[in-house]
Amino acid sequence: MNIKKAKFILLALAFIFIFFFSSDFGLIDVEKTAIITAFAIDLEKDGTYIVSAQIAVPEATDTNSENQKALLSGKGTTIGGAVKDLGDISGWFPKLSFCNLILVGEEFKDTNVIKVLDYFAKTLRLQDSALIAFTEGKASELLQVASPLDNISSFAIQKVILKTDGFDADVAVTDIKTFCAGYYSNSSSSFMPYIKKMPSDENQTEGGNSSGGGSQSSGSSSGESSGQQQGSTKTDGKFLFDAKTTALFKNGAKVGELDEELTLTYNSLTQKINGTTIPVNDVPFKENQTCNYLLSVMSSKRKICLEVDNNNPTLNVELCLYCKINDQNSEDSDRTLSENSPLPQPLINKATEQIKNSIAELIETSVKTDCDFLKINEKLYRFNHKFYNRYKDNVLSAMQTNIKVTVSGQK
Repeated sequence: MNIKKAKFILLALAFIFIFFFSSDFGLIDVEKTAIITAFAIDLEKDGTYIVSAQIAVPEATDTNSENQKALLSGKGTTIGGAVKDLGDISGWFPKLSFCNLILVGEEFKDTNVIKVLDYFAKTLRLQDSALIAFTEGKASELLQVASPLDNISSFAIQKVILKTDGFDADVAVTDIKTFCAGYYSNSSSSFMPYIKKMPSDENQTEGGNSSGGGSQSSGSSSGESSGQQQGSTKTDGKFLFDAKTTALFKNGAKVGELDEELTLTYNSLTQKINGTTIPVNDVPFKENQTCNYLLSVMSSKRKICLEVDNNNPTLNVELCLYCKINDQNSEDSDRTLSENSPLPQPLINKATEQIKNSIAELIETSVKTDCDFLKINEKLYRFNHKFYNRYKDNVLSAMQTNIKVTVSGQK
């Protein structure tokens, strides 16, 4: 028994030594470890698509534990052709299993972005849960800037879009599957977060210039010429990202935007917003005095239904929020904040009016842009089908609205 055990140990050691001295344990195969973290899609004036891929290359040494990044760009008359050009430039094409972000440049605002997203939606190489976002300016510029949030800018953008539970729900998160489902629905309406870059405070302390963080290379080629790769570049300062604005799309074209307040209102009508804070200002406090409050939503309930009869359709919107005072700026100390007493009635009245007006503005924006992001047409088709042919083309403009908001809670 001992002889068999000794033979097994010797064979195991021999197996380990073979792989170790053949360097399979010591070398990093770039084609296996380099992963595409994000795609940026831009459009040239002649209709050529530019697909830029941000590639993260794991690199850990005694002096550097950060990942390095590279940026490769390809051109083509189709998205698939541009992606193929990327492979021709690099000589290899990493898997897309870890690509969780697709940025669409502002040049597509007047064209149908489904021409861009269809390739990624139908290919099996990319997951349906990959985030998509519209960008201010060229999408590739956001992948080149440095950010104090992360050495790789696409990771920083994902942190801004996908906030940890309990933070404000002020970003309208969209993935490829959700966007395409909205585009191909009866309403032909979709949305995605609108990413804008903002200079960070480090720009002032570092004199406005900082290294881009890691080596970057870019390549581009047409069908007849090979790609060019450039060496390490620098970006002008470090940037943060704002995703609280929402871009609205009808038939694939950008038709409007929702600001931060309306984006938060939209999220409150479509999902739970527990942990979200709501500022309520100029609340009557005492004689000739006002107070500003910050409410924290502890729980929320919402209901949107469409009632249709022989008269005009009626959209009933109901939102119930249970809140707690998070902060207030009154000069007088309020000892009841530590007690389980109800919210002050002036605060309830002001918050109710503010939220109700915001819902009304949200619905008005939907009517003006003809972007059915609340899926009213879908409700008409599913629950009031006998009236569908009558109102399918003008349900947003023909409907009346009935908004009910309830705010309650304790201090």
